[in-house]
Amino acid sequence: MANVLITDLFEESAYLIRSLLRGVGHAVSIAITRADAEAKLSTGLFDVLVMDYGSIVDDNLAVGKFANEVLPGMPVVALTRPDYERRLEGIQLAGKFHRPIRGRGVKEVVQTALTNMYRQSARRAAPRVHVDLPVELEIAGFNMKTKTIDLSTRGVAIDATDLKLAPGQLEAIENEVGKVGAKASLAVEGGKVIHLTARLAFVERHRSLSGRTIGLAFDALDEESEVALAGLYPQAA
Repeated sequence: MANVLITDLFEESAYLIRSLLRGVGHAVSIAITRADAEAKLSTGLFDVLVMDYGSIVDDNLAVGKFANEVLPGMPVVALTRPDYERRLEGIQLAGKFHRPIRGRGVKEVVQTALTNMYRQSARRAAPRVHVDLPVELEIAGFNMKTKTIDLSTRGVAIDATDLKLAPGQLEAIENEVGKVGAKASLAVEGGKVIHLTARLAFVERHRSLSGRTIGLAFDALDEESEVALAGLYPQAA
């Protein structure tokens, strides 16, 4: 299973592609703004970026270049048109597909990109691992105890599915997106607790008012935290 980020600034294809990729077991997130896409990518929690270049504007070109620069080795797959491909020459693409969007084509191009990434000797700049660790989280004055889902050298995804959040609490947390000040205490092996201050990168929501996933980005890790987290990555993508 891979973590896939789909960026579609015009919301024309993202939900169809998400359905196709979820059908083969991938975890999928959608970004419909440049700011959201770059915030999510900055966590290092995604394995592949699927960009909709059915329309080309400065913002979606910037997202592809951001992915290339910030996460070298992470594949970028493009939905595009043959007459637009010349405009994408500044972006390193691992694969592309065209309309009409067909399930087999989407699945194959994403899988090929992932397979090629896994074969690299240095797989990616920010390894990601699926890991279940107890975590205590403090955001916007609220304290929550839950568990991690994914961890990278750049960020952490936290399971917020079962957190009982009132509408006002959830709104207050979402208002912290982009700000540094979230505090996470991760319990790792040997009873050691790592205390991290991070930037709240994103909050994914269910249709209900409970959060599903909270993503934090580490702008910097101290040496002690880096050493403590290093042992969690041997099987990282």
